[in-house]
Amino acid sequence: MSTELRRARNRQMVIFLLVCVGMVILSGRLYDWQVIHGPQLARAADAEHIQNQTLNAPRGRIYDATGQLLATNVVRDDVYIEPSQLVTDYPDTYQAERDAVIQKLSGVLTNIPLEKLKSAFDSSVPTVRVAISITPDQSQKLKDLHLPYTFLEPRTWRTYPGGDLAAQVLGYVQEDASGGSPQGIYGVEKKYNTQLSGKAGSFTAETDLNGNPLTVGPSAEQDAVNGDDITLTIDSTIQYQLQNELEARVKQMGAESGTAVVLNARTGAIVAMTGAPTFDPNNYSKYASDTGCRGQLEVYSNPALYCAYEPGSTMKAITMAAALDQHLIKPTDTIQDTGTLTFNDGTPPVENWHNLGYGTESMTQVLEHSANVGAAWVVTQKLGSKGFYPYLQRFGFGQRTDVLDPESAGTYRTPDSKDWSPSDLARQSFGQSIQVTPLQMASAYQAIANGGTLMQPYLVSSLRDKDHTTTIQPHEERQVISAEAAKTLGLMLESAANYNKEGVPGYRAAIKTGTATIQGLVDTNTDASMAGFLPVSNPQFVILVKIDHPTATIYGGGAAGPVWREIAQQLMWHYGIPPDAAG
Repeated sequence: MSTELRRARNRQMVIFLLVCVGMVILSGRLYDWQVIHGPQLARAADAEHIQNQTLNAPRGRIYDATGQLLATNVVRDDVYIEPSQLVTDYPDTYQAERDAVIQKLSGVLTNIPLEKLKSAFDSSVPTVRVAISITPDQSQKLKDLHLPYTFLEPRTWRTYPGGDLAAQVLGYVQEDASGGSPQGIYGVEKKYNTQLSGKAGSFTAETDLNGNPLTVGPSAEQDAVNGDDITLTIDSTIQYQLQNELEARVKQMGAESGTAVVLNARTGAIVAMTGAPTFDPNNYSKYASDTGCRGQLEVYSNPALYCAYEPGSTMKAITMAAALDQHLIKPTDTIQDTGTLTFNDGTPPVENWHNLGYGTESMTQVLEHSANVGAAWVVTQKLGSKGFYPYLQRFGFGQRTDVLDPESAGTYRTPDSKDWSPSDLARQSFGQSIQVTPLQMASAYQAIANGGTLMQPYLVSSLRDKDHTTTIQPHEERQVISAEAAKTLGLMLESAANYNKEGVPGYRAAIKTGTATIQGLVDTNTDASMAGFLPVSNPQFVILVKIDHPTATIYGGGAAGPVWREIAQQLMWHYGIPPDAAG
């Protein structure tokens, strides 16, 4: 064999071996791709051309008792621009093209400064959002312009047609940063967030390179389930009047804040409930630094449920209720009121306001005069701890109503508390050494108005999904006092209202005022309140109004009375309640 032939065969052998090695390597790589990493690569490939999209469910709407919309949804467009694409398309004339787009864009988005638009275009990123939730008119104008490098993306927004109407009842909705369903914050939006949110759906489809679904490709869709619609017991007409009256009165009195509640005396339904100051849930972020309830709570919190306070003399009706129910007193029973009541057990003396003494004084007159001495005498000489504290519990003090969150339960000391003393018993009889919420106190008066039967206060009357409506029925909590005791106490409170000229023309009203001083503060720093119901002959509504630290007048009747009487009159007119007062 010649040398040349041998060399040729060696070259062939080398080439053959190289081919074999290459085949082995290629086979190994194919095995690695198809067997070892096959499932992982398949999933990655699917991720590039199969789109999985969550379909958020429309949030349920909220209505008032008359069917008026309090919360609903609207679709508004956000405006995006594409800076990097503009640079790519016009590398040499970029600035001129940019300015031309900006000029037309700013003609529609007049509230956005030119410098902001220029800065957005100069960012050289794929997309930039330059406007949020523009008006429908602006959206149409931009669509008509057909601006290049600009596009609109629709988004659903929660809106409250009434502005600040019942804001602390409704709460607000906050967008979810991860793109999920918006979340309710405070009020009904939070308490019933699950029901209002509904159930998100999904959409899966094979897409082209631009992300557009292929009509010939496989797809799957799971429909979203709309959130439930909720109807409240709130009457928007009364709510509007109550808010306006309370807000105006807080300003007139130079007060820090205020709260007001209206209940249906028979069912416990909340007809209106508000605090001042309040906020607009359409622009809730503007109020982030605002406070309510004497500056102690966020303005978003509902003070009727969360602003516990010492109720003062409105508690005297509860003391009388306990004693009447146990037949320990009669309205005509008398005491000698010197203006001061002393004790032998170390309890500090109890004094009437300004140490006024009323001489021979009936139990009805104790309420008329709002005498601390009379209330303390009833609780210490007639009721005692065993006859008083069970009634505080039965009336619902120290217990949450679970109407909304957050809510305070209130608090009071009992003989089982390690720091209790007989002084607490005496002072609690006239509304000191006890913390209650406005809703708790309104509910206590509701029980008196309703023949002694306490109803569970409630705010939601029905929930409606696509198939059916669930109606919330009034719920009886318990019989707190006898119907006889409730009727007697109602007449005593009517006498107190007439004596102090606190009534409503044409109607018999049962009312008690409260002027509670704050421990550690000067006597002029009061929580001024009025609680009661009307008409006495057939009670329909309970009203409580509280003004925090009024400065024009510190007394319950003077500060809270005008709001109470105005709303009482409006309720009688609005619901067509016939007058029951003689003459």
